[in-house]
Amino acid sequence: MRLENFASIDLMLERTGGAVNYEVDHFPICMRSGGAIAVRWGVHGAYKVLVYDGGSLECCREVAIHIQFRWCTTHVDHVVCSRSDLSRTHGLEALFERFSIGALWMHRPWVHANRTLPPEVQAAFRIELLAQTRDVPIHEPYAGTRIGPFTVLSPHRTWYMDHLLPAFSRLRPLLGGLKPAALAQWARLDCARLGQRWDWEPLPRASDAHPREESTAVLYGEFGRRGVLLTGDAGIRALHHACDFAEHFQLDIPRNLRLLQVPGQGKPSHLSSRVLDRLVGRPLPRDQRDDPTRTAFIAAPAGAPPFGYRVVTDALRRRGFKCMLAEGQRLHHGFHMPDRKRSPVARFMARR
Repeated sequence: MRLENFASIDLMLERTGGAVNYEVDHFPICMRSGGAIAVRWGVHGAYKVLVYDGGSLECCREVAIHIQFRWCTTHVDHVVCSRSDLSRTHGLEALFERFSIGALWMHRPWVHANRTLPPEVQAAFRIELLAQTRDVPIHEPYAGTRIGPFTVLSPHRTWYMDHLLPAFSRLRPLLGGLKPAALAQWARLDCARLGQRWDWEPLPRASDAHPREESTAVLYGEFGRRGVLLTGDAGIRALHHACDFAEHFQLDIPRNLRLLQVPGQGKPSHLSSRVLDRLVGRPLPRDQRDDPTRTAFIAAPAGAPPFGYRVVTDALRRRGFKCMLAEGQRLHHGFHMPDRKRSPVARFMARR
């Protein structure tokens, strides 16, 4: 594999003294649909826009209004479907209705599979048709692909074709792959306040994330050594593949990461201590725990049970993150972008 030329981003860094202005807006999800993320970067008068997932029509209409009236543009440079699933693509119709689109990035399993796909996957085919009727180029996001300032870290094309795609029709495990005993254990730990132990975290070593979740396009971008990692619904296996790719191409994510989208809406079944150590770095010394320098977005729906998130936020706090739990609110992260009024968000931290 070979990464594409970095000339354009290097030129922008040279012109701005090594810093690229950027902002990330995370739009809330509902219980039956994923959320959406809008990213803007560049310099005044030359901003570019990327949308990662569409969520529901209602959610993506909010994204469209935000881009058109707050960012003052009618063009979206890149639209990325993290995975070909109704919950991630349905709302994107609102973008095609309002904006010109530079490129659509999505996996097209219906092109490669010689079997019947689940209805959730077949429904995503409509987005491909919308792109084709508007002459929008369509590309599949495999590891090594460059999408603006972002690099796709997972899935590798061979892994997707040979292992994930044949298992798309597999029944989804109850409770998202977690056993009832594991859920009960996390509930007991939360009630007993055992998450305070700095040297121990009860995250699973492995999970049974569905192959469609593991097929998520994991994106990592750097804006003047400030990293943004978008993980969608990636599971532990996909995140290990992402780490393998990043380490092979010497992308120093643990050092440069500033914003992490926590995978799987923050459910503990999507993370392990080992993958966190590789992805964002090992736990900090205990005396540094109250000085977080990085941010994690958790796209939990309103009314989500708290005990699983507490396990995840404890693990992230040990690694220098402040955790923002959406619960129906919009989240914002930016660097050197124009100030704006925005609603406060919940700061969800581990207990002392």
